[in-house]
Amino acid sequence: MNLLKLQILVYIEKYKKVTDVAKELDMKQPTVTFHMKSLEEELGIALFESRRGRILLTDAGKALYPYAVKMTGLAAEARKAVQDYADLGKGILHIGADSLMGTIHLPRLVNRFCRQYPGIQIELTVQPSRTVQELHYNHEVDLAFYYSQDVAAAGIKEDLLLEDELVVIFAPGHPFSSLKSLSDQLVAQHFFIQHAEGSFMRDFTRTYAIESGIHLWERMIINSPESVKHTVEDGDFISFFPLSGISSELAAGSLQYLPAPGPAGKSVKAYMAYHADQPYSPLREQFKQFAKQQITEQNMKP
Repeated sequence: MNLLKLQILVYIEKYKKVTDVAKELDMKQPTVTFHMKSLEEELGIALFESRRGRILLTDAGKALYPYAVKMTGLAAEARKAVQDYADLGKGILHIGADSLMGTIHLPRLVNRFCRQYPGIQIELTVQPSRTVQELHYNHEVDLAFYYSQDVAAAGIKEDLLLEDELVVIFAPGHPFSSLKSLSDQLVAQHFFIQHAEGSFMRDFTRTYAIESGIHLWERMIINSPESVKHTVEDGDFISFFPLSGISSELAAGSLQYLPAPGPAGKSVKAYMAYHADQPYSPLREQFKQFAKQQITEQNMKP
């Protein structure tokens, strides 16, 4: 089993079409098909099956898939480590961040890192929390940054970067602006902006509603934290948001907040995650230490 064949199997699971795999690998479609058949012949079992125009993994293919992901991921890590040692002033770092970290902290962090290390290229992928964790688990990003209240997956190490407070945000003219505290019932009585499916904030608010015995008045769902804030600023809606993410709006007077009521008022944690068994990479270690310094010690203050 060579790495190319395993990489094809991984991409088949992702795209479900040979044409898309060929495009991803910059190969001709017959070449991809040849390697697929070669892998099956080598192992003596069917790994792929066609259903309604899609190529799916058989049970045997699914059994091989996690090993293929890990082996191709480690191969990429090995290449990256050698490249880093060749010239620490150059290299590419793939970073995944959930929509909150990717909006609140990573833009400034990445900008400062690139300013300090001008020869390094960073590819930042911002996706919902669960998607980022899946990308990282599958070795598709080198580091992952996200808010979480869950236990890390097996083999994943998480470094705590900051503890944040979740608050209820609203516009200065909103009825909440005259209050000093909130109850669960008050939160339930106002138009609520829900965060996108797969995001940490959506999971949190749904859990909060169940534990509080209320039904949130979800009039709108938005997949951009910045858009959530701008919509709340208009006056009619409320939403949950990490306190560290509204500092500019508080300074400008365009948003106000109150602590989330009841059990929701607990702090939440933001993490930097990486694989526990990752080979040492100077570039990745540089960024890890830089992130800890910028976010943990300085709390991203200008």
